Amino acid sequence: MFRLTALTVAAALTLSGCGSDPETLIMSRRTGLTGSGEITQGVLRNSGDMTIITPHETFSGRWVAVREGANQSLELLQAYGNGSVLRSTARLLSETEAGFGTAILTSDGGRSMRCEFRYTGVQITAIGVCETTDGEVFDLQVA
Repeated sequence: MFRLTALTVAAALTLSGCGSDPETLIMSRRTGLTGSGEITQGVLRNSGDMTIITPHETFSGRWVAVREGANQSLELLQAYGNGSVLRSTARLLSETEAGFGTAILTSDGGRSMRCEFRYTGVQITAIGVCETTDGEVFDLQVA
């Protein structure tokens, strides 16, 4: 019974994590200024909205990703309890992928920012670099 409960909890946690948007972090290479935000529509999408908030301004705009070769599969997981008392079914979607992305953002302060990143995973885990129109360079992390 413990194994069945653990399996059910693990499946629920896996499925509940599929809906959250990745968090975006940036840090200026020149000043150390940091910012955070999020990428929306990251799960199984090729584009979406991106927002980065720093203490001085907010950048927002679109991101687009080009996916390289992907291996997609849909699996059906079934767990049965003793005597067929408990039956649960969960669908798990797994996708192995990687690719390149860009984001073009504008700020409420009048600056623009262009980001380039390399990502992997269904929910986009990425590293890259962003640069503003005045030449400030930021390291980018998305998880």
